[in-house]
Amino acid sequence: MKAIQGVLLGGLLLLVSVGFASAQGKDAAAPGAASAKVHSGAAVETQAPSTDATVQAIRDRAKHASAKARGTVDKRLSGVSGKINADAKAKGEVGAAGRVAPEFGMTGEALAAEATQFGGGLGEVIIAHTLIANSKTPVTMDQIFTLRKDGMGWGQIAQGMNLRVGDVVSAVMSEGKVAHGTVKTDGKTAMIHSGSTQASTHAGLGANVKAGHTGTGAATSMGVGVGAKVGK
Repeated sequence: MKAIQGVLLGGLLLLVSVGFASAQGKDAAAPGAASAKVHSGAAVETQAPSTDATVQAIRDRAKHASAKARGTVDKRLSGVSGKINADAKAKGEVGAAGRVAPEFGMTGEALAAEATQFGGGLGEVIIAHTLIANSKTPVTMDQIFTLRKDGMGWGQIAQGMNLRVGDVVSAVMSEGKVAHGTVKTDGKTAMIHSGSTQASTHAGLGANVKAGHTGTGAATSMGVGVGAKVGK
């Protein structure tokens, strides 16, 4: 009888030992799981600098923009943007947005919502989308307007995005005509060439900033696009 009781007691002690070891194993795994979560969180955070790097790269390139050229671009774009906003206010922002939105592959409602979201009016949103559509590097509206809030002008931003500053005014004027309703949309954003240089900047500004949406797309001897649209 005592032998049986001894066996039972030994078995009970064995079960208790196994249960305790299992509990310790789970507790030991818990820090590992937490560590994995921390590691995972760190991996997510490492994605942020890529966004910051894009913005910083734009800032770095913008430093090389000609003060005279960017000043001229900013002044002219301010005028173009002001006219777009005034016309949208008088005739209806949703209608103006609806006319130009297909140029950027958007709906009028979405474009009008962005004008409200970023607080720059329809004119500034059109400028931003025109630059973004021509950029070789992915850039977001948030990034563009972060740079604007930091005090950067459109000429600087265009230079920072490696776009020819001389093409910017005619391209935005082209899109403005669509917003005004004087030219119908073709579903294509006005072209801005890449590879900004001082020569192309000044040539582009003097060549055909009054070009309409029906620009020929011809180029000067320096290779600067003077037409606002391609295939118009």
